Amino acid sequence: MPVVFVVVYAVFAFILGSVIGSFLNVVILRTPEKMSIVTEPSHCFSCGHRLAWYDMFPIFSYIFLRGRCRYCGEKFSPRYMIVELMTAVLYCLSYLMFAVFQPVDWWKIGYCAILFPVLIVLSMIDIDRFEIPYWCSGVMAVLGIAAIFIFPTEIVWYERLIALGIILVLFSVLVLIGGMGGGDLQLMLGASLLLGYRVFVALFIGIVFGAVYGSIKKFRDHKAEKKLSEQIGEIVTRWYENQLDRGVGFVSEGHSDIIVGSISDGNPDIEWEFLDEKVWVGLPDKSELSRMLRDNITDEREGGFRIYIDEDRIKKVKYSRRMVFGPFLAVGIAASWLVGGFIVNWYTSFLA
Repeated sequence: MPVVFVVVYAVFAFILGSVIGSFLNVVILRTPEKMSIVTEPSHCFSCGHRLAWYDMFPIFSYIFLRGRCRYCGEKFSPRYMIVELMTAVLYCLSYLMFAVFQPVDWWKIGYCAILFPVLIVLSMIDIDRFEIPYWCSGVMAVLGIAAIFIFPTEIVWYERLIALGIILVLFSVLVLIGGMGGGDLQLMLGASLLLGYRVFVALFIGIVFGAVYGSIKKFRDHKAEKKLSEQIGEIVTRWYENQLDRGVGFVSEGHSDIIVGSISDGNPDIEWEFLDEKVWVGLPDKSELSRMLRDNITDEREGGFRIYIDEDRIKKVKYSRRMVFGPFLAVGIAASWLVGGFIVNWYTSFLA
């Protein structure tokens, strides 16, 4: 194909991707709030003014308006442009990978047109809400099942099922020990059907990127986590001293227990089902502790904590901020779909 046609088609793919990315911003923003993505017109959330088409021109409107509303001057999040740019770049890469660097495969390009928007949407919603929408995992599963019939010779069906089984066992263990969420499990089950053995390339890439980000985040959040651990410790100590004064609702002599709690969407709560009631003298006042935490912990978004109790004292409180893993798995899935075969061939060449 002449170079000029390659450039024209690549530019077209970029523009199409940016338009799709603009729509994805609507999906990311509205679907968690159960808002319509079709009937309600786009508007500024600060002044309520309805946006004209030239206010929503992908990528360039944000640049020309310097990230502000034309009507009230309120700043828009740069993420709108980032989503549009990511989608545009991925669509362009899809065209180059499956129509230029190898013989044209319209099925693969069609898959990219669906797969990448889903990965972007679930990543952004996971960042915002710490959850992966069920419909995103469902689309991934449908793509995986369809791939068994559309690409029967690329990866045989039983290799996809073997990958599914391994991922199911591995992620079930991780979910049980708290290392992953249920949404991550559902996402990777669909990805295992789609990618077959290449899902392990996606998993490796996701783990590496996640570990790097997690290390940076842990270092950055250390002081905040320590401060909140101390704050929770003070609240729990006051509560536990009240329990001791009442003579009921405390850990008996010679025993210890752990109270597990979490902060979800800014709301602290205690997971009382993990309490070992056999070591307590009477049941603790659960509602009082929950109320004290909700009244005093108001600025933290997501995390988990453990309260270690040793007889008549609060021994230690350990708080950790929650980290999303979906976006890193999505990066791995996208990379494996585009170049997973090359990575596997490169790796196996060293073993031959």
